[in-house]
Amino acid sequence: MTTFAIAGLQLCAQAGDNTASMLEEIDKVMIRFPWIEMIVLPELTACGADRSLAESLPGPTEARFRASARSHGIWLIPGSLFEADGDALYNTAPVIDPDGNVVARYRKQFPWLPYETGVTPGTEFVVFDVPGAGRFGVSNCYDMWFPETIRTLVWMGAEVILHPSLTSTIDREAEIAMIRAHGAQSQVYFFDVNLAGPLGVGESCIAGPGGEVIYQAGKGREIIPLKLDLDYLRDVRRCGWQNLGQPLKSFRDSKVRFPQYEDGYDSEALRDLGPLERAGRPEGR
Repeated sequence: MTTFAIAGLQLCAQAGDNTASMLEEIDKVMIRFPWIEMIVLPELTACGADRSLAESLPGPTEARFRASARSHGIWLIPGSLFEADGDALYNTAPVIDPDGNVVARYRKQFPWLPYETGVTPGTEFVVFDVPGAGRFGVSNCYDMWFPETIRTLVWMGAEVILHPSLTSTIDREAEIAMIRAHGAQSQVYFFDVNLAGPLGVGESCIAGPGGEVIYQAGKGREIIPLKLDLDYLRDVRRCGWQNLGQPLKSFRDSKVRFPQYEDGYDSEALRDLGPLERAGRPEGR
């Protein structure tokens, strides 16, 4: 049986630097659950979503997480950091291996517009291999509202999607539905870790390759240690969940060409929606 143990840390964080408390939480988890092989934290926890704490990468905050991963011998996705690169600001999630090496950095492709303004979208997808386990893909919060992002990671071989989030709004229920849908549609483990209060609403959710909820957190601080069965996932991909539909094979074999992905394609219907900007009050109110 091929299994892999991941802990999601749904933490409470304040605006500003939370790095020290994150490192303490990692230490506590590894004392309590020494069998954990990877830890995933929520989006922008380290800086509390404070852009003034942006750093170039590699940088001092990332170095502290590298030392923690090396000390515990674990894979570590420390949420994301605000990355300063020249005049650009990125929302970037590092992937750190058990030797403390940064094997990848994923720049969020879809900032939460029209609210997350001033953040430059990334353009590269990130997958990485964990020896003896499988291939993992990285997504970040609002990216999951665009199903093409998850399907692309699966197309690249990802069996587990690692998904740091910072959702603080009333649409969390819709996101949980998406997490389950991604699991079923892409026959993938979807490991979403959201920030708890006061900056987030919690309710982290881990879904399996049949869309089943493996665990859904409450709204407060929670540690979520889980052992994922990769052989089960591979069986679902071969035979279908409960021997039912096999969507990845159907997608692989389809001859359909989707017009919206063709060069030069323009949608009059979408163009007529108007500019991407915050809604205002109705005129006269």
